Amino acid sequence: MKYFIQRGLNEYGPYTLADLQRYVAQGNIAMTDLTRSEGMMDWVPVSQVIGNIPVPVPAAAAPAGGTVYSGTPGTGAVYGATPGYGAAAIAGPVPPDFHWALVLLITIFTCTLFWYAWLIVEAAWIRKIRPRSQGLLFVLLGVGCSFTAGFIGGISRAMNNGQVNPVGSLFSLAGLVLYFVAFFTMRSDLEDYYNTTENINLRLSGVMTFFFAVFYFQHHFSRIAKWKKTGVLEPQG
Repeated sequence: MKYFIQRGLNEYGPYTLADLQRYVAQGNIAMTDLTRSEGMMDWVPVSQVIGNIPVPVPAAAAPAGGTVYSGTPGTGAVYGATPGYGAAAIAGPVPPDFHWALVLLITIFTCTLFWYAWLIVEAAWIRKIRPRSQGLLFVLLGVGCSFTAGFIGGISRAMNNGQVNPVGSLFSLAGLVLYFVAFFTMRSDLEDYYNTTENINLRLSGVMTFFFAVFYFQHHFSRIAKWKKTGVLEPQG
């Protein structure tokens, strides 16, 4: 019999009973998570399905070329996948799945307007997995400063024969600083989440974050989304 796990609006599975036992042992699935079998209409806590069935103790190490586990049961550590190998993804949010090259292409066609929009999408999603994340706040402040600078600059050029308004320049500089603060806040939150709650040993380059944050983050979002859907985690590249 196969079982499904429900978290929020997302549904994961199917899993066998042995899968449920193993994931509970690893901390992937909580006994309070909701589950149902293929023949059930109502969702019930995992504890009602597993009951008194002994939960297998995880092995200390996985065979080479397979999957690995991190942490110990009961600590909140989760199942991690060895890159390039199939592994059932844990029940967690799926990142925005949109190829980074398409984000770049649309950004070019919209004169960077889409860049602002997609940065907000990414920051909002990170806040979903890390509710205390300040990345979205910094992004919104940065966008506000950028558009204020553009508005002041446009008015100034119209009224002063193209002269640059120093106030607009200050807003522009403030926006730039806020973007970089947002980028590295988002990077920190992603590494924290994907090395604890969903341990896939995520390592994000500081250089790539500095120069290509929106597209770089999206590259990793897409590979994580694919892992969620197929169980295959591609190398970080």
